[in-house]
Amino acid sequence: MKLFDVIPGNLFSILVSKNKALYAETLFVIRKAFKQEMTIRKEDLVSMLIFNLDEAILELDMEAEQDEFQDDGAVKSGQSLSAKAHHLIRRLVETGWIEVEYQVDSFEENITLPDYSVKLLNLLYSFTDENVREYNSYVYSTYSALRTADAERDDFMLNALITAYDNTIKLVDELKTLHNNIRRYHQALNEYATANDILRGHFDQYKELIVDRIYHPLKTLDSVPRFKMPILKILGDWLSDLSVRQKMAAQAVQRGKYANADEAMENIIVMMGEMSDIYENIDGMLEEIDRKNNAYTRASIEKMQYLLNTDRSIKGKLVDILSSGDKQIDKLIDRMSDSIDIFRQGFIDEKSLYTKRNANARKEGTPLPLKETVIDDKELESIIKKMNRLYNHQQVLAFVDRLMAGRHIINSSDIKLENDDDFILLILAALKTGEKGLPYKVEFGRGTMDCCGYKIPEMRFMRFIRKGNI
Repeated sequence: MKLFDVIPGNLFSILVSKNKALYAETLFVIRKAFKQEMTIRKEDLVSMLIFNLDEAILELDMEAEQDEFQDDGAVKSGQSLSAKAHHLIRRLVETGWIEVEYQVDSFEENITLPDYSVKLLNLLYSFTDENVREYNSYVYSTYSALRTADAERDDFMLNALITAYDNTIKLVDELKTLHNNIRRYHQALNEYATANDILRGHFDQYKELIVDRIYHPLKTLDSVPRFKMPILKILGDWLSDLSVRQKMAAQAVQRGKYANADEAMENIIVMMGEMSDIYENIDGMLEEIDRKNNAYTRASIEKMQYLLNTDRSIKGKLVDILSSGDKQIDKLIDRMSDSIDIFRQGFIDEKSLYTKRNANARKEGTPLPLKETVIDDKELESIIKKMNRLYNHQQVLAFVDRLMAGRHIINSSDIKLENDDDFILLILAALKTGEKGLPYKVEFGRGTMDCCGYKIPEMRFMRFIRKGNI
């Protein structure tokens, strides 16, 4: 069947007219009404058009409508919004986008959409939808459908096969789209003039629309190598089991998909064979996509490094010209002299003659006197006694005992310091290691670590175990 045996020949005429933007928005309003209502009344649709497109309808070019569609009865410019909205609906009826039918019990008109119109409206709207479409897990869906059907062997095996086949074809289309999109982003690198353009194209477009949506799921969640072999095993078992194929063929004939069992059997074998061939050769497609992705990433980095290391201003271009060598400069001057006269000019003025200033050597000045603080013996003795009261031997042992909390070994990573006093006591406890009579010893490591905001060495405290307690 040919295309225009299904759709009207002038279906797309409104999308190439001078008012194509308005017609496109009108189609989207109709699509919205179709999604919301079971039955679309014509008067309700007129109200929706006026509410959503009032300003755009007022700017409708009626002269273009008369010239393009040879409509002598078109609405004259300056008429009401309602009249122009009815004109848009009439034009959509004439081109076959919508149809009008009457209710059974009245003359009220309802708007209906042919099946091809619904498909085209969804397709056109998908181009304007800014929401990121989630990747469908085609590989897992195929595996899940085949596994369930193989386990149950019920009357829905044919449905499972058709679902798996459709998902496999969509997977191939998705892979080819991914491959082509990577190539398109690769070629777009030539148009980027700054490093910011490259970063914007990579992270805001390529990473969000390509890597995160398709490439990453194919490598992780919907991994082909993960489900490939189970899918091939199930298909191989079905191809070798005549009873399974006969059961599917009988289901297909019963549902009217094929005229007889032989035709159904042939098509079932073809579907299984195509799916097996696709999954046998899909690794090559994935490898090609990996090469494209790596080449694009490498080219992005190289282009960004080049832009960052190159001055693209007028100054930078002049530097490139002047640093290109004497021969290149001579050629440039010869070419410029053919169109303009260039000569060197210089002169001497009062600023040209000057006496070089002698800088005076800096001399060392007299250093500022330091204020000496005199501490008498009594004050010094008082400070020492105070420190001994705060951090004496018993307090250090009590700190170690509290630190170890009944354990025999504690490492630096297990130490908790609450304040500066704990930090000082820890230092004193570590310095006391080796003294006679201590109930513990300390072994030091090589590095340091952060402990509650304090930097301490890697070490561990070990308590001596008395033989009587063993």
